[in-house]
Amino acid sequence: MAKQPLARLLMTTVAHRHFVGRQTKLEIAGSLGISRFKVARLIDEAIENGVVRFIVADQEDYDTELAEALSRRYGLRNAVVVRAHNLSPAEGTDALGRAAAALLEETLVDGQTLAVAWGRTLSACAKALTRLPLIDVVQAIGSLAGAEYAQSSVDLVHRLAALSRGTAYPLYLPMWFEDESLVERLRSEPNVARATARFAHIDVLVSGIGAWNPSNSTLFGTLPSAWQEQAQAAGTCADLCTVLIDPEGRAVTTPLAANVVGLSAAQIRSLPTVIGVAGGLEKTDAIRAVLCGGWLTTLITDAAVAHQLLDSALK
Repeated sequence: MAKQPLARLLMTTVAHRHFVGRQTKLEIAGSLGISRFKVARLIDEAIENGVVRFIVADQEDYDTELAEALSRRYGLRNAVVVRAHNLSPAEGTDALGRAAAALLEETLVDGQTLAVAWGRTLSACAKALTRLPLIDVVQAIGSLAGAEYAQSSVDLVHRLAALSRGTAYPLYLPMWFEDESLVERLRSEPNVARATARFAHIDVLVSGIGAWNPSNSTLFGTLPSAWQEQAQAAGTCADLCTVLIDPEGRAVTTPLAANVVGLSAAQIRSLPTVIGVAGGLEKTDAIRAVLCGGWLTTLITDAAVAHQLLDSALK
């Protein structure tokens, strides 16, 4: 039976005044001479009968549905999924960098300490940043030999600290050494000790994710061949900072862990917020491993990778 015209007219009037006119239920009740409870019931009926339809305008650059699904599946605090369709690898890197910059601008607060790794995506992030609160910035790991200066940890630390007007804590030395005794001596050097002492105060770490199969990790290519072979034999498929990770998300033990100058696996595990920024289908397995190991609180990736991560989780 069709709804009575006058009843439908009243329902429509109430809904229009509430949702378009922004009137309160009490105001509508007073103007129409009906009770506030009847107004509430008419609003509910308007929604149930399709008189009122809601359209949630999604952000053009981001896929919130995929982000929510990723967060639920992998126990993330937050996920950001960039709609990076038909972009070149360089354009995809820039898009991820902009998303990371937007997240840092939105979430960082005065007095925090931010730790940064290195790489093209983080360089794109630094380039996209327009403002930061008053924070200190510490270098998470030493510099990678052969890396472009624009991608180096030292440069990123200084650029971000200048933008935030905070203190920079750089590490002016290579990421790793083959001589473990030399590493121990360097860790006690005053400038290095000043930076590494700040590790205990890190609130947020932002890092890229390297893929080892296929070898898409810049770190892999810089290691001694014996270390490479040992890491591959142990099943390494990803790196986060300098922590090597197997497909199940477990840290892989190699000489690198004892010879690195930077955050250890245990220190990363203890941090309140760890943001991983990585995209491209070639990195899907590496990203999945890092997620399965629970290394991240936040992931920033692209829609193609997000679909792969969710599809594999259903198998």
